[in-house]
Amino acid sequence: MIRVLKRPFLWAAIFMISFNLSGCAALKTKFTRKNKKEVKRQVYYQLRKYEVKPSFELYEKHYIFWANWHKELTDELGANYKNDIKCIQGIVSNIEDMATLLVDEKAVELTPHIDELKKAESIIKKRDTTKTNRTRVRRILEKERRLIRSKFSPKDMAGFIREDWPDEEIIPQEEKSKGFQNG
Repeated sequence: MIRVLKRPFLWAAIFMISFNLSGCAALKTKFTRKNKKEVKRQVYYQLRKYEVKPSFELYEKHYIFWANWHKELTDELGANYKNDIKCIQGIVSNIEDMATLLVDEKAVELTPHIDELKKAESIIKKRDTTKTNRTRVRRILEKERRLIRSKFSPKDMAGFIREDWPDEEIIPQEEKSKGFQNG
């Protein structure tokens, strides 16, 4: 038996035979790819339908959201492109929601401000945030913030909230005259 242990060839052969007989099931399972578990989306059921009507509280909520998005964008403009996009989209969507809550006369007064903010949005989306463009956007934002706060604050608009939702979206007069020329 001692002679067998001294010969390296026999030693390697004995090792290989014992290795093959023991099997590699543990190694095989370790290195095989496991199936990914599917993440099941949780389903929420609406127990009752909620009727949301235009109200002062809803206008005030959109006004507060607008003010917060506006402040965040003016404070952090140019620091992060994705954050700038998110903020300007929040600003525009909340201003548009405010316009839908107002009676038609006041909503039409708000549309030039929406157009100005959309100009700022197009500048931001170009990814051309030079110092000149940042200054230009910041001036637009500050000007619109002053005007909207002075003319469209919740306490000033308390008597101009519509009773029910409009049948069609409010469109400025210039766009109504164009019709479907672009489409």
